[in-house]
Amino acid sequence: MEKRRKKTLARTLNCGAACTKLVLVTVLFLPIFLALGLPFETGEKPLDSPKVKIHVGFAKIHSKQLVKVYSIVKSRRPDITDAETWRISQAVLDESLRHSFDPLLVLAVIQIESEFQHAAVSPVGARGIMQIMPDTGKYLAESLRRERGLRPAVFKPESLDDPLLNIRLGTYYLHDLRKRFRDIALALVAYNLGPGEVQNRIENKIDFSDEFANAVLDAYHSFKKAPPPRF
Repeated sequence: MEKRRKKTLARTLNCGAACTKLVLVTVLFLPIFLALGLPFETGEKPLDSPKVKIHVGFAKIHSKQLVKVYSIVKSRRPDITDAETWRISQAVLDESLRHSFDPLLVLAVIQIESEFQHAAVSPVGARGIMQIMPDTGKYLAESLRRERGLRPAVFKPESLDDPLLNIRLGTYYLHDLRKRFRDIALALVAYNLGPGEVQNRIENKIDFSDEFANAVLDAYHSFKKAPPPRF
């Protein structure tokens, strides 16, 4: 009878190491894939709910950025679930890449505007994670629908409490302001004061504070300097 070959210690260790790596990768990225499969925003008629395809190279290309964004969101909101943190992080990354922003800049706007509080409402009525005024939010939602050929949907001020919708509209708004003023610092000032007010002050040579823009840029540089997360 032919004797079965015994597994060597080296082969056993290699197998164990491979299994350990597989488990770690699964634990790290499974929440991302689950989050990707969920609708981008809530409501009776979503603004846009495309079918999401997960490409093989996605994790390799964006995993470092996504994990960095996740670590910042989680450090500011440890009270929310991991799944919700991944959804918010994915929304920040997707909308930032769509509009050619560093996602850490969008996170800096969120930090200064609301400190990542989804249901924040300012004294003047700005709502949500990126503090958008309801009238502005309605205008932005309608503009996005026209651009993408989507059907009209019901918009209410409370819609801005949805962080995914708020991030989509806020990033789109910042992108529009950057195109209009051709300067990110001015775009940030306009995000805070309103584009009409900034344009009026520029034309009439009236000074305006850049405190908000400086605060956002300081937070942005702080996020960039932060060490990479370890899991």
